[in-house]
Amino acid sequence: MALLTSSCLSAGFTYVSHASSDGTDLYFKVPSKWTLFDTDQIILAENGPLGPSQKKQIDASEWLEGMTSQPGATAKDTLSLGNSYPSGIVEARLLPENQRDVMSFSGMRSEILGTDPLTATSGYQVLSYDEFTGPGGIRGVKFTVDITAKNKPTRTWGQVTAVDPQTDWIFAVGIGCLAACWGANSGAIRQVLNSWTVKERT
Repeated sequence: MALLTSSCLSAGFTYVSHASSDGTDLYFKVPSKWTLFDTDQIILAENGPLGPSQKKQIDASEWLEGMTSQPGATAKDTLSLGNSYPSGIVEARLLPENQRDVMSFSGMRSEILGTDPLTATSGYQVLSYDEFTGPGGIRGVKFTVDITAKNKPTRTWGQVTAVDPQTDWIFAVGIGCLAACWGANSGAIRQVLNSWTVKERT
């Protein structure tokens, strides 16, 4: 059973934590004025109502949290790569066996986006990129990219992805918005991304 808690531990921020069944903890902070959406709200926005067996399967293998600074937003507003307001998604996902065997930095980079932004054909401009290893063998990637598409405004996207030492679970956070929005909100966005932490439970 995975546990989720959230609390306002300091002025201006809400702290969110998630405990996975493998003994790995995930936690991060979000500006208190941002709106958060839980797994049930995100799944409903993505797929519509689910049956009891589908919900049980998701509860055992996936946790999601949506976030946005957009006034009057709905959970669906957090599923895009961002608009005029910062919005993002956080996930913890149990990897199926065929993905555990081949999970690489490229696979981590592709989580959420669905494509590796470092490939020549991605169409993304990489603004920053780092690979990291944490205590206990947790490893991951952190990057920021500009996403350009024909006849569409440029969007900026920041993401951090990691896997646990056994490569049983993958954890990711991504936040994006229009490039002009990113510039105006980069301080708050980077505080969220920099606060995002995965570690083995002690």
